[in-house]
Amino acid sequence: MTAQAGDTFPISIAAQKSALRAVLRKRRSRIPRSDRRKAARLAARALLKRLPPRCRIAIYLSVHSELSTLPLRAALLRAGHRVSVPVTLRNWQMRFLPFDARTALRSSGPLRLPEPVARRPMRSARSFDVILVPLLGFDLAGGRIGNGGGYYDRALAHPRIGGRPQRIGYAYAAQAIDVLPVDAFDIRLDAVVTERGWTRFPKLRN
Repeated sequence: MTAQAGDTFPISIAAQKSALRAVLRKRRSRIPRSDRRKAARLAARALLKRLPPRCRIAIYLSVHSELSTLPLRAALLRAGHRVSVPVTLRNWQMRFLPFDARTALRSSGPLRLPEPVARRPMRSARSFDVILVPLLGFDLAGGRIGNGGGYYDRALAHPRIGGRPQRIGYAYAAQAIDVLPVDAFDIRLDAVVTERGWTRFPKLRN
């Protein structure tokens, strides 16, 4: 059967996501620098209030217009939490390496992101109490849209034991949208932390 004038076709989820990413990147980049700095301090404070003592937490090393983790890194280490950061590998895989104030960084991996120079000991996502997840947008059902590489979706796809690691989004409040297009393989968040505090989502099965 051939298409006729006036026919309409459903837009694929991939196409919806691609268009939405462009909108969300622009929205995030327009947040004034002074507001970004204030948001990073407030979000760090909100996160720290809810963490258990000596939490095993993996955070991301922020780049570009992402909600900065600089204030958070220092605060976590001062409070005695055990911090790790992601490294991207071939075949779209991701692992995590220990991080402290002396950790040397370089742009590395397929995405040329800042990563520790030392490559041991690598850990899987299952090693942590909390994984802090970067994102472009989130909705009130815990849906998340990232940059499209799928690294976090793969790393967090394994069934959890005792609800760990918790999947915590870290973002500006302005990155919230009503409903996200999601695929079956997209991970959902347990909560999101913004400069306005915590939002906890409905409990997930895995």
